[in-house]
Amino acid sequence: MSDDPVLSVIIPTYNRADTLRLCLWAFDRQETDAPFEIVVCDDGSTDGTGAVIDRAVAAARIPVVHLRQENAGANAARNRAIAAARGERLLIVNDDTIPVPGLVEAHRRAHARRGGRRTSILGRMTIDPALPFSPFSALHHDASYDALAGRDEVGWDAFLTCNVSVDRGFLEEAGGFDPKLFWHEDIELGERLARRGMRLFYAPEALGYHHHLLDEAAYLRIAEREGAALVLWYRKRPDLVADLGRLGLVGPPPLGAAARHRVADLAMPQALLPGWEMAARALTRISPEAGRSVWRRLFQRRKRLAIARALAA
Repeated sequence: MSDDPVLSVIIPTYNRADTLRLCLWAFDRQETDAPFEIVVCDDGSTDGTGAVIDRAVAAARIPVVHLRQENAGANAARNRAIAAARGERLLIVNDDTIPVPGLVEAHRRAHARRGGRRTSILGRMTIDPALPFSPFSALHHDASYDALAGRDEVGWDAFLTCNVSVDRGFLEEAGGFDPKLFWHEDIELGERLARRGMRLFYAPEALGYHHHLLDEAAYLRIAEREGAALVLWYRKRPDLVADLGRLGLVGPPPLGAAARHRVADLAMPQALLPGWEMAARALTRISPEAGRSVWRRLFQRRKRLAIARALAA
């Protein structure tokens, strides 16, 4: 490979040694002539992550840069990796993104076709078929990409950093990732990029597999993290109240709450949520589709409760 990569793969990682090994192995086997590098920032892992990266540095065909920092969150790790990257374009992924062999080339071709430094390319993600089936994985992850099917250009709220590429200088001009956010940090950056003229195009052929088995507890924790993040974002940018409302931010004026939210909250009082969850488990066994409908409502209810707690803090 050339000493001058045109693209840098940015991977923040924390305590996922086994999954990171799969990720790095798959990136080392990309089918492309474009010179690229992999920049991994270990966010203070305490497992065998460092040894996994060291082995990749020594043995991989693609140049691998190993960075390490004290635990400060994925955004700080991303910013550290971006600062060390040499490619003019960044491909930002997570440590549980397993790329198909043509992912890097698909991003390269999409950029060549679209042109422009303000162009970003969103690749597709789906659950790794090697994992056992989980209804929660499909509810959370696949649903986000299913909504993009058939679309060419998408909005900033689809700037998802499990598989997205962007011009490095353009991203740095927007200020990089906000290290104070621990959820929705990708679409928050997407909004800032959009204000600078970003156009985000969807390239489903740039496919990655999400190697993360989501269970019930993790699914509901995401609801709480989304709610708390929306409030942090609102306090940072109150002028985005309408956009944040479309992402699920509700509350007292000027936020407001739709009638359907008030009805849903009456039907699912906090004290009865454990009972609703028991019912959702039972219903999922009988009718998976009906069960998913209840889980979606439980997710939104948990999210609204998290928003209320964060607003009151």
